[in-house]
Amino acid sequence: MSDPTTRTALLSSAAHAQRFPADTPRRAARRANRAGARALAADPLLTAEESAAEAGRALSTFWRDVKRGILPAPYYVTPRSPRWRLSELRAAVEAAPRARTAA
Repeated sequence: MSDPTTRTALLSSAAHAQRFPADTPRRAARRANRAGARALAADPLLTAEESAAEAGRALSTFWRDVKRGILPAPYYVTPRSPRWRLSELRAAVEAAPRARTAA
């Protein structure tokens, strides 16, 4: 069976297709999980320091805005590890009222 044409013929045979269907529920679930993982990778979780920098605030101001509800509440990955989704943070920063600056 080292001949590639023989292997191709075997793989394309009807008997092989019947024993090994192209799409099973398990394969479909794995494919969906991979797609979900790619979506999460495109929307990373940020630490408090990274989130404050992304929002353009000092860390203390960032936490104050989280407490006031101006910025989203964190997800706690572990009890002492707050994280924010980048997309939620950017949406909140865009929606937040702009502070007036003296000209």
